[in-house]
Amino acid sequence: MSGDRNRIDQSHTVNHYYGLPETQPAPTRTDRNEKTLINAVWTEVDDRLRQSLHNAILIRLDMAEQRSQVSRPWDSELRTADQKAKTLAPSTPIAEVFDRRDVGGKLLVLGNPGAGKTTTMLDLAATLVQRANSDPDEPIPVMVNLSSWQNPKQSFTDWLLNELKLKYGVSPKLGQTWLSEKKLLPLLDGLDELPPARQEPVVQGINAWLQSDTGAPRLLVCSRLEEYELYASKLDLNGAIFLSPLTDEQLNSYLVSLKMTHLWETLQHDNDLLALVRTPLLLSVSILTNDDLEVAQWGRLQTTQERLDYLLDAYIVRRLHEPVKSKEYPPGKQPTAQQTRRWLVWLAKQLQAQSEDEFLIEKMQPAMLSNQQQVLLYRIFFSPSLGLLWAGLFVMAGIFVLLAEMSNIKEFSAFRYSWLSIILLNFKIGLIISLQSLLMGLVFGAFVGIISDMLNPAKIVDLVESIDVNPLKFRIKDFLKRMKWGLIFGILMSLFLGTSSILLGNKLRYSISYGFYILSIGVVSGILSGVILASKSEINCRIKPNHGVFVSLKNLAILFAFGYIFLIFIRFYLPYSAQFLASSISRDMVRTRASLMGIFILFSLIYDNSLALSRHLAIRCALYISNNSIPWNYARFLNHCTDRLLLQRVGGRYRFIHRLVQERFAAMPLERGRGVDG
Repeated sequence: MSGDRNRIDQSHTVNHYYGLPETQPAPTRTDRNEKTLINAVWTEVDDRLRQSLHNAILIRLDMAEQRSQVSRPWDSELRTADQKAKTLAPSTPIAEVFDRRDVGGKLLVLGNPGAGKTTTMLDLAATLVQRANSDPDEPIPVMVNLSSWQNPKQSFTDWLLNELKLKYGVSPKLGQTWLSEKKLLPLLDGLDELPPARQEPVVQGINAWLQSDTGAPRLLVCSRLEEYELYASKLDLNGAIFLSPLTDEQLNSYLVSLKMTHLWETLQHDNDLLALVRTPLLLSVSILTNDDLEVAQWGRLQTTQERLDYLLDAYIVRRLHEPVKSKEYPPGKQPTAQQTRRWLVWLAKQLQAQSEDEFLIEKMQPAMLSNQQQVLLYRIFFSPSLGLLWAGLFVMAGIFVLLAEMSNIKEFSAFRYSWLSIILLNFKIGLIISLQSLLMGLVFGAFVGIISDMLNPAKIVDLVESIDVNPLKFRIKDFLKRMKWGLIFGILMSLFLGTSSILLGNKLRYSISYGFYILSIGVVSGILSGVILASKSEINCRIKPNHGVFVSLKNLAILFAFGYIFLIFIRFYLPYSAQFLASSISRDMVRTRASLMGIFILFSLIYDNSLALSRHLAIRCALYISNNSIPWNYARFLNHCTDRLLLQRVGGRYRFIHRLVQERFAAMPLERGRGVDG
């Protein structure tokens, strides 16, 4: 809040709830992209609330069906600048506060670490996404974390568009349109997770955005209270909620409802421990580690940070060692506690270094290679992986050309009456072609990999995920636009080269043939590029782990197929057309030139995608081999950690169960056999 909004004029109790229906009703919107985003946000809210520690407690205590009888225990104080006294009824949902006239949909959520700020945001998102699902005029909530806004030269709009692309797969063009049309309602978490020097400039950037043309009429921001009180600039919002520490009565009531009165009896005799668990997160952690806590040892610790570390360590040890029925690993094949700890420590350190709270396997970058050994392994694996990828494509190309050229093989006619001979001949030639293509692909791919890494070493690996060949998503307007430019290119080049050929003294028929040849290439390239452009998806949500890798592989195959169609066209059709127009032209000469041009265009289509896939594979190989930083099947391991309540998974994205748990893992050493495994 800013100006006179800093004054506390009234206090009310606001209770929280978990309120998404078991099944999502069909969206009422007609826009396909908007429906896709609503589905993504709905899934995110549902998954994160379902994987919360509060929910885990109910499941563990066999009270999942009594959810309404075990409400979350924390209260809130609402602060506004309105001088009129207003009374709120008990159990008022956070959405009702957000909708109040004096708040006007611009709300700040403050609290101590673990006080429930993110859960409050999720509660609000649950209501807002249901409204957006049923009413096309309602804005769509999007949850983003401010911790990634590190660049001081980046405007809030540019940062938000980039986050929408990274998290929800929304193209910047579509995101800009939605912001301009006020179709998005940002819910911003993690203001306090920025470096201290960045926090107040971010506050000022948000205020500037709210006053701009693209600024949203409604906004929610979450921050820790201690950091926010240090800012000279305050957010231009209309109200603030402070999540109060739990009272003795609330602690007692909550633990009694969970039938854990013995824990309350222990806590109430130690004021230091009692003060520590007055936040919902640490209370939940205490409940889940109750059997493993050495209360006497815990109580002898001197500082609050030591007691917090002890509690988090106890939780981590419990989650690492507690037997779980894993859906990912067969019995006896689960990672050991030491392996799990090591891999999670590495992951937490990476997220902390990048100021991120979510992890995507397909977004692994060369910056994650922390030493010269890993960088060397990356370079060693990159070229062969590209070679193997291209070798497979060369083999397919070689076999296809073999089939197309079979009619030209002289030996073929000699055996036309012997089916066995035909089969043996085909097998022999096919084997030779395949081996030649495999060797050519390995050598050529490795050579290209070495040269490209020397001339342009990648700092960011961006997999190609935006192509989606689907008749329902095909856009005629984009197809015609790209087709138009292909046709214009073909006409201009054919006129230029045909005229040049005449001026150089060539026969008219030859020049016309040459011009027709170039025109055909322009038309076909326009058609192919038009199909690709018209099939690009404006929103691409990642619904499962490794989604980007699999989609990139599919897109590589699509681009290869399109390029190969082009290759076959200019190799087998154009020579006949050229010879028809100018009989003096050698068909073999035209075919050779056409083949070279077709191969060039084919590999220009797949170049970027194949490089990105090869670099991604090389990064994972380097991290797997060097220092055992990650397991080979990363998605299976991360899913296993969600079963252990150490991570949460939303679609293909992973996050630690809470920021405090991430910070605790990041503070642990990577050395094997040390840390909380002890």
